[in-house]
Amino acid sequence: MISSCRQKSSRPTNLTRRYVTTVLATSALAGYLLPVGLFQLARPFGAAARLEDLAGSQRDNPDQIVLPFDLRYNAAYKLARLEQEHPEIVWLSSSRAGTFRASLFAPYRFYNLSFTAWTTSQLADLFDRATQRLRPRVAILSLDHFLFADRWEEWFATTRRMHYDHSFKYLSASLLDFARTATRHPDTFRDYLRAPSAFVGTQSIAHQEGFRSDGSYVYSAGHVSDARSRFMNAETLAQTLPRAPGLSSRLKQPIARLAELARSRGITLFGVQLPFIRAGVELLDREQDGPVGFGAWREFASDETRSWLRGLGIPLFDLARLPMADESSSFVDAYHLAEAGAARVMLHLLSAPDFRAQFPSIDPAGIYLAGH
Repeated sequence: MISSCRQKSSRPTNLTRRYVTTVLATSALAGYLLPVGLFQLARPFGAAARLEDLAGSQRDNPDQIVLPFDLRYNAAYKLARLEQEHPEIVWLSSSRAGTFRASLFAPYRFYNLSFTAWTTSQLADLFDRATQRLRPRVAILSLDHFLFADRWEEWFATTRRMHYDHSFKYLSASLLDFARTATRHPDTFRDYLRAPSAFVGTQSIAHQEGFRSDGSYVYSAGHVSDARSRFMNAETLAQTLPRAPGLSSRLKQPIARLAELARSRGITLFGVQLPFIRAGVELLDREQDGPVGFGAWREFASDETRSWLRGLGIPLFDLARLPMADESSSFVDAYHLAEAGAARVMLHLLSAPDFRAQFPSIDPAGIYLAGH
């Protein structure tokens, strides 16, 4: 009797055990199949590729326009491209120098490292990484006055810090980004499957933007049209640029370290502050004084700053006030140059003997045609 009761009581336990085992097995299978399925779905769009795979794909297909899904991976992607291209000249920058193309430096080999460094510390770190194994002959640094404002550092030290050596993290996050974006815009990706374009990567396909094989950035026509209508004004600069009493001595230190690295590695440096729209310059001049003014703008333009940089071995070309004949074609917005503007800046740089001496074989006539 007791034995019979034990047998009866064991049946629910066995059934429960089998049920739990089945559920766990099914969950494990689903947990395996779902990522595998997502991986396969994402492959045609470049969303299931590692950064080094994206770099290799663009090397083999130079017409591709590639964009990592998160800008914090831009530097890792571009360093992989740098290893493939072995340029003589590099330009390190935030987004400000993004439209400078290799054709402006022909016949010299050029790679644009823009969209990778938003603070002086990030600039020094990127330079170190970019020149550890490679030795470009010349490195051009975008040195903007706002890089030396403490508030700018507070804004971007963390949010724009580049991620290096995170292949698995990048891949898994890229797949999730693809799943979210494709769910919101299914027609975009369905159309891409029918007729693939040069754009590679989820965000590149979604926005029709990204990096060319020379590292320069392609803005979509819609982006340019919207930015020119909404952000080509002084108010944009007033809302974007930090106010500060002057330049931070602490934020100068990474530039000094960078200059020392350049000397030890035999690399010539140039510093460039690119132009702003005229209305923006007038605003910065008008509000440059006082504890809540644009003091970094005022102090950066001083002879003292120019002498400090030259003492480090960095001749500075401060082109912030450079007048552009046609601002509507020279700028994307208040502080980003369009390709025509980049060409006009390059012509101006070539008129400077120090700069021209490094690039005697560049033909300004070809640049003139590109910029007008």
